[in-house]
Amino acid sequence: MERTSTDARHGSQGRSGHRGRTAVVGSGVAGLTAAHILGRSRHVTLYEADDRLGGHAHTHELVSPHDGRMHRLDSGFIVHNRRTYPRLLRLFDELGVATQVSEMSISVRCEGCGLEYAGARGPAALFARPGNLLRGPYLRLLAEVPVFHRASRRLLDAGGDEALTLGRFLEREGFSPYFRSHFVTPLVSAVWSCDAGTVLRYPAAYLFRFMAHHGMLSVSGSPTWRTVSGGSREYVDRIARQIAEVRTGTPVRAVRRHADGADVTAEDGTTESYDAVVIAVHPDQALRLLADASALEREVLGAFRYSRNTTLLHTDTRLLPRAWSPVPRPRSSAAPLEGVPDVPDAAALGPPAQRPPEAAERGHEQEGAEPAEAAGEREGHARDHPRERCAHLSSPFTDRPAATPRGPRPWSRTPPPRAAGRR
Repeated sequence: MERTSTDARHGSQGRSGHRGRTAVVGSGVAGLTAAHILGRSRHVTLYEADDRLGGHAHTHELVSPHDGRMHRLDSGFIVHNRRTYPRLLRLFDELGVATQVSEMSISVRCEGCGLEYAGARGPAALFARPGNLLRGPYLRLLAEVPVFHRASRRLLDAGGDEALTLGRFLEREGFSPYFRSHFVTPLVSAVWSCDAGTVLRYPAAYLFRFMAHHGMLSVSGSPTWRTVSGGSREYVDRIARQIAEVRTGTPVRAVRRHADGADVTAEDGTTESYDAVVIAVHPDQALRLLADASALEREVLGAFRYSRNTTLLHTDTRLLPRAWSPVPRPRSSAAPLEGVPDVPDAAALGPPAQRPPEAAERGHEQEGAEPAEAAGEREGHARDHPRERCAHLSSPFTDRPAATPRGPRPWSRTPPPRAAGRR
């Protein structure tokens, strides 16, 4: 357990002549923002089970073995935009947090049929492999994209059938299995971190509202994406310095309400009383904390289920689709950053301004790069034997048990296509 304190600022007085005492449980953006605002008038104690603050805002400091430079990379909260996140930008303005223009795109590589392309990166990325120009199913996929956008907007304009799943919507509108497997599934999987089977069970209207809100239901007109300069830890650290008392490594066992406020019992058995408690954790965690949960609280908070998703942070350029990297994807091992394993089947994370240059700049001369004739032979085989190489053409989806909230549900993992989202 680690405790830090700052000088209490002047504010409203409690019933006994001192500032009111408030506990905030959880240091994600919700808990930090609550502590930031309440700290203007109250003495705030922030509880966090982890040994760091920030929750989803997680910045890693990695040292490049090539030049010894320190690089900050975010693996959780990475990008935002002014149109969709006005309150977050207001918080950044209050804290004096600098932001910079970034990119959010998605690259797809299907290890079944060999298709590779990237969205939001221009024609060269759409046709990253010359063979794409000869792929009839892929050309049809490109034609179906604006049709999908229009059909999605029509559903929203009609009020949205909340019972209609994405899979049923795609069937009803007649979209091809190839489009579903090589566009919709990778897109939704990357955005929502869920597997292909769960993607199809999402309520279509719920998903389309999210996509419309983020400018994802049109080929153009997307907002300009930005990232926090120096990593998301910048705003976490600035808020933390203003909180009266911060307790990291302090899991909370229970919160019990009473007439004068609430008691917070930590995992070590110590109990403290507060005038008010803000529970800023996930619903399932909140339900476990409430020692006196009402029937309604149990019903609402108990409706959410979760799956565990593993994220691997790496700098192995062999895993970058050609559509993502400006140079041919090398086949030899790229030297990983200190403390980061060289692992397969993962996507490099972090916006361009924060990613280590070696992750994107190592080039054609690397030993072991795939010969041009081998690449051409592989692409030719993919054209001639599409069903042999791509199981998704004949069996586009693998249905597995889902997990998450009732309504939209996240996922497990299925075989390719593999999406590498740069967010």
